Amino acid sequence: MIQVCCTAGMSFRLAGGSTMLLKRASGLRIVCHAGTLWISEYRRFDDSVLQAGDSVTVGSDRDVVLSGLPDAQVALISQELCKASFG
Repeated sequence: MIQVCCTAGMSFRLAGGSTMLLKRASGLRIVCHAGTLWISEYRRFDDSVLQAGDSVTVGSDRDVVLSGLPDAQVALISQELCKASFG
């Protein structure tokens, strides 16, 4: 597992089969610039699927898992730092 710290405006490609874990992601805006992105928030029953141009802001302090379907270009926008893990 690789852990990185991200800053406001971090952008990356999430290839199919790859996942990213965002720890305590409250207030983080997740933007899908290209492809399709699956988002699952810990202990929530409804997942989100974003298409290019869509975004969502995490409203709780729970962990969030991101995955490309099959891949996605993603940006994370926040005023604060977040910790992310790739698996």
